[in-house]
Amino acid sequence: MSDDDATATATELNTLLGSIGFYVGDERTVPVAPAVAATWLTVVDDDGQLRIEADPQAIQATVDTLPGLVDRAAVNATNIVDSAGTVLRSEQKGATGRALGDTSTVAEQFAQQLAAGDGVFVLTVSETAFETVSLFRRIEINLSQQRAYLFENNEVVKSWAVSTGLPGTLTPTGNFKVFAHTAMQDMGCYEGAPYCTEDVPWITWFAPNIGFHGTYWHNNFGQRMSHGCVNLPIDLAKYVYDWSPEGLEISVYY
Repeated sequence: MSDDDATATATELNTLLGSIGFYVGDERTVPVAPAVAATWLTVVDDDGQLRIEADPQAIQATVDTLPGLVDRAAVNATNIVDSAGTVLRSEQKGATGRALGDTSTVAEQFAQQLAAGDGVFVLTVSETAFETVSLFRRIEINLSQQRAYLFENNEVVKSWAVSTGLPGTLTPTGNFKVFAHTAMQDMGCYEGAPYCTEDVPWITWFAPNIGFHGTYWHNNFGQRMSHGCVNLPIDLAKYVYDWSPEGLEISVYY
């Protein structure tokens, strides 16, 4: 055999190893590792001409695993919306469900493809469309009760004791929307300020200089304690921070 033939065969094998696998559309859903592919393939010297052969029985061992790797249930898309139905954030991307079709001839067909230099085997699947679900989220703060209520689709999903503004620095009442998030900052720390609290965590802003935030300097939740913000334990402030996209509606009342 010539060096050119050997080089061409090596190039063909390397091309196969770079793309070999089971595909759903353009996605290589089940890649085949080179070490596994090496157990499938044999280079045969046919009177000085090199050719590639593939063993269907060796391929079958991988084919038997395909349903567990390819099949999946549909995953519904979930969007957080406001009262007008405007999407504030995509909470969960949707994924189409799929089920593998008949695989009884896959190993033999793939062996023929591989012998011809084609390592891309496109699987036949049936697909199930996903649905899109909307979650209308909002928060109410009852100043008389010193309590916050988190709603999804008008059902209370969380409720906690909070600490809102003291007389003289009352938490404003009305209807607001979350407009920003700050992971940590100092509060009130400027010349002439009546207080300075450093490293205040997990701030969810909904009114000028007013927001939910974590509180490490007291544990007296359920009583008015703040300069206007809504105090929460640090872990609950982080929950609100993550749960509340910009545009989330907040109602503050007595």
